Amino acid sequence: MKFSSKELIPFSVIAIVCGIVLSFSHELTRERISENIEIQKLQIITAVMTSDFDNDIYHDVKIINYTDDSGNELTTNAYRARKSDNSVGVVFMPIPATGYNGPIQLSIGILEDGSIFAVQVLAHHETEGLGGNIHQDKTDWLNNFAQQSLDVTAMERWAVKDEYGKFDQLSGATITSRGVINAVKNSLKLYMIEQDTLFLD
Repeated sequence: MKFSSKELIPFSVIAIVCGIVLSFSHELTRERISENIEIQKLQIITAVMTSDFDNDIYHDVKIINYTDDSGNELTTNAYRARKSDNSVGVVFMPIPATGYNGPIQLSIGILEDGSIFAVQVLAHHETEGLGGNIHQDKTDWLNNFAQQSLDVTAMERWAVKDEYGKFDQLSGATITSRGVINAVKNSLKLYMIEQDTLFLD
């Protein structure tokens, strides 16, 4: 069956309109997804930082390149908290830790004075009931780091008690505990190294 040019015009218009609607719908969906991701990240950031700041911490971010103790080249985001343009603290995210079953990703909030405000696990592959208890929803073990700093606890004391350190270990999860302790210590070292330029734009 053949259609005349005049008969094809309505189909063309419908196709154009449908294309515009689909494009608009796709853009709205993409914006909503982006907004939801931003909200989720902001919740993660503020969970490990004092609420005493007045800047847009999500967008006040600096990318930090650094080398860990094993010589690995790493990158983390430093979300900077300020109040009246004065530095309040920083959230390093992600910070990698070595777990028994693979890498653990942490978010670590450090106050301006170099002390830990809070630590949370972003992701892990540890066994439930053992290393999996590292997660803040399982136990309060991560609270051991609150208010700790390299001034409060000497570098050599950042270890589990079985290794003559300061920190209790999770039951049945020495490797996991050791990995997280080292990661928190290294984040404090990173803060000390970057402190003078961390809040410079």
